[in-house]
Amino acid sequence: MASEGFTDETAGSTGLPWLRVVGAALLLTALNVAKPVHIDDPAYLTYAAEFAEHPLAPYDFYFGTPVTVRGNGILVPPVVPYWLAAGIHVAGDDPALLKLWLLPFALLLAAAVDALAARFAPSLRGPVFWLCVFSPAVVPGFNFMLDVPVLALGLAALVLAMRSADGGSWATAVAAGLVGGLAVQAKYTGLVPCAAAFVWCALRGRPVRGVVVAGLAIGVAVGWEYLLVRTQGESHFLVHLGQRQGRPLTRAARLLLPLLSHVAGLAPAVALLALRALGWSGRAVAAVALLAAAGVALLGVVPSQEALVGRSDGKAVLTASNLVYGVLAVPVWASLGGVALALLARRRSEAGGDHRAAGLFLVAWLLLEAGGYFALSPFPASRRVAGFVLVFALAAGRLAHLRGVGRRAAAGAAFAGAALTLLLTFTDLVEAGAHETAADRVAHGAHAPAPGCTYWFTGLCGFGYYAERDGLKPLRIDRELPKPGDLIAVLDDCGFRTDAATGPGRKLELIDTVGVSDAFPFRTCPGYYSGRTPLEHRGAVRVRVFVYRVVAVPVGKA
Repeated sequence: MASEGFTDETAGSTGLPWLRVVGAALLLTALNVAKPVHIDDPAYLTYAAEFAEHPLAPYDFYFGTPVTVRGNGILVPPVVPYWLAAGIHVAGDDPALLKLWLLPFALLLAAAVDALAARFAPSLRGPVFWLCVFSPAVVPGFNFMLDVPVLALGLAALVLAMRSADGGSWATAVAAGLVGGLAVQAKYTGLVPCAAAFVWCALRGRPVRGVVVAGLAIGVAVGWEYLLVRTQGESHFLVHLGQRQGRPLTRAARLLLPLLSHVAGLAPAVALLALRALGWSGRAVAAVALLAAAGVALLGVVPSQEALVGRSDGKAVLTASNLVYGVLAVPVWASLGGVALALLARRRSEAGGDHRAAGLFLVAWLLLEAGGYFALSPFPASRRVAGFVLVFALAAGRLAHLRGVGRRAAAGAAFAGAALTLLLTFTDLVEAGAHETAADRVAHGAHAPAPGCTYWFTGLCGFGYYAERDGLKPLRIDRELPKPGDLIAVLDDCGFRTDAATGPGRKLELIDTVGVSDAFPFRTCPGYYSGRTPLEHRGAVRVRVFVYRVVAVPVGKA
């Protein structure tokens, strides 16, 4: 086995790696197929349908509720919508079949991660593979969203660039650049692995190849944006760059605490491997694992946002959520820092292998992921740190490999990560099912609009998808206003106010509140997708929908 760490991809391999890759991809896809349409899925399905119908004018439509925006006004780069559009032409618009259509992205992700695990942690290839692929930062948020595809394409581009820099052909470098361009146009965070590819090539003494990879990737992305300008008058990237509000430092400050809490909540299993690599005893690491499990259990028992310690004015000083994520942040971030310093500190071994270059690359990649998080995240979410958590796992695996951590200890960390992933995935499945149930109860409940009137809804997520499928109509007040006798179903946790949804001067009567709850104590929405923490206590009601009847409208506005 090569100790140098650049070309040891086959070392330490056990069994048949392709079985692991295919099995992991099938597992990720099966868990995705089992979940109802959820969170932002309706938006991506709408874009896919529009791309399928108008492939040469993909953003020339309006979308949203209660106020529409032009297709180019929502951040949806083209790769995934075009892929789903092709799936619609092949298999129709059934969500389960379209999720099966995403299997190639799961395969590509698994294959790329396996190559990276073999390169950086060959003696622990299997456990590190599962720690990365079956991560709580990846699996629950697969859905129809962009994050798994961009991760798959970006890592594939990086692996190709590495092989080219290790002495492969120029054709491999060109392929890396082209795949990197697809990654950037799957989601703009694809720029990060392209930058990492350049860093790797530079460390290998082949900076020209790094320039070719990064240049081609940027060229593909810019070429698409130029085509949009010529055909539709504006660049998708520049439109969204112009939508960013506030000063960069202010935005970064708002993203800092969520970075700490999301990584703390998603990477405790990675921290277990890191602590073993840093020399902690098995008992000490087991104590950290028990502490993390106790914290998760506490979130299931105690309402997350209720004050454990409060001020005299009633504001919380300490909540269960603050306590759990604050405590978890200590071992997770301390172990991350320890791994980074240990990798940077390694010098040439007696055998002459240079471990420092691989370690330097992993630390640089971590910094690139952090920089991409602050530069490209419009708001905090678990998916924003998926790449960061994955690189942390590779770095921990690298140090564990170099320091001879046993496979049993690494497998224990992977098992702990899988347990957390399954908890979050099941929680998210319950959340998605609750939205589907809420839509069914609203559509088939005791209330119906008067003859000749319309049943509207506001709020997307899974509720909006299933409500429209059950016959409700999305309320778009810039196109058609409700009239007396109409009903409006307003999804509570999407934040729509009834006055904003109906226009001034309209009088509404609340006629029903449809709540969906269950005995399961956890929730992922909204925090996993748009918030500061990935997992919280469920609260009293999982999903709530208010049903209003329009009883009066301004004169001349009916």
